[in-house]
Amino acid sequence: WPGESKLVHGKETRGQIASYAGITMFLSYRKHFMSVVVFGTYARLIFWDRRGAVVSRRFNYQTGGGDEILFKFYLRFSQLTSEQRGYDPTVVEVPPTD
Repeated sequence: WPGESKLVHGKETRGQIASYAGITMFLSYRKHFMSVVVFGTYARLIFWDRRGAVVSRRFNYQTGGGDEILFKFYLRFSQLTSEQRGYDPTVVEVPPTD
């Protein structure tokens, strides 16, 4: 991520976040999903899909309007349909066979 730490710990953390995203996509049959990552007083919004991620600039969620960014994100997210939240509507449960 531009402007982020190039230290080993920072790279490992980003790798771990990406791993969690991959596992989430695999286990919950999603086309995409969104996440909020919090580091101390800073946060980022991330949109994940099968090709990668779009990451917001970091913002202080405690001051300078950052709290409003989070509020608006969760407000708008709560109004999305399951498909808009990334769930794949083509996936259906396979009925058990005898």
